[in-house]
Amino acid sequence: MEPISFQGPITVVDNLSKAEAALDKLFAAKCIGFDTESRPAFFKGQKFPVSIIQLATNEEAFIFQLKYVRFSGRLVELLSNDKITKVGVGVQDDIRRLNELCKFKQGGFYDLSAEMKKKGLVQSGARALTARYLGRKLVKSSQKTNWALSRLTPRQLEYAATDAWICLQLLEHVKNDTTDYHKLAEAAKEAGSFHDNDDHHIDE
Repeated sequence: MEPISFQGPITVVDNLSKAEAALDKLFAAKCIGFDTESRPAFFKGQKFPVSIIQLATNEEAFIFQLKYVRFSGRLVELLSNDKITKVGVGVQDDIRRLNELCKFKQGGFYDLSAEMKKKGLVQSGARALTARYLGRKLVKSSQKTNWALSRLTPRQLEYAATDAWICLQLLEHVKNDTTDYHKLAEAAKEAGSFHDNDDHHIDE
């Protein structure tokens, strides 16, 4: 399966002037991809705050480094704005962790994973949805790298941008999927039970 990655411009937002310019573009968008990354914890009880917020349009990605740009002001307003759709995967955990930095009321979020779970699909992470709908591989090799670095590597930036951007590419597929996966699972379960009984009858 061929890997997929964001190929457009990536802006590292590491000062207030860059933040203002990025937010001007993001507030003008109707729909943006969303994700966050934190420094990984490898020991029990270890915990680190959110290091970056990734926001992307179809054409451009913005990586907000929270060690340089605080989670406050217009950035908080953007994530509270009901009129701008923020598309992500498993967003409630991201929102919970962002609330540890600054209390805010979320608005306009669309969780791809949560929507697919409502339809009965168990494998509803970004990698599984990318393979299902786009027939491509979402590479996750940079996930456990140090996102608190002052200067992120090109591979980290590509990974971070892709994770936000891919959500936009999946949105219409998820919305338009009318399959009832609950029924499919039940049918498969019944078929398996039928074959088990049939095999048992033959053994007798």
